Amino acid sequence: MLRFLIAVVIAGVLGYGAFIAAYRKARRSPARRRVLIAGNAVALAAGLVLALWVPMRIPETSGSPASLVAIALLWLVGGCLAFLGLAALLGAVFARAPRVDRPSVTSRS
Repeated sequence: MLRFLIAVVIAGVLGYGAFIAAYRKARRSPARRRVLIAGNAVALAAGLVLALWVPMRIPETSGSPASLVAIALLWLVGGCLAFLGLAALLGAVFARAPRVDRPSVTSRS
């Protein structure tokens, strides 16, 4: 039980770090916010594909643990990528970029 709680705390700290980093970067400009949202959405999708779809495509080999190791690594890497991509995506979505005031166009006489 203690190991589980430690793992949850570590995951929370890492997720919070990704959230805050994306939040701070997304507040700099609207263009950076859009880039962060798009990039982290791609990271989330890639992580889900690596963790859920690719392991199903690996053929089972009897007597060789290589396929089990590959599946475990794909779950680990894909799960981490999806988790951090989701945390950073939420940070970028919840950030409000500063409004850019456009100079008013006045006619010069």
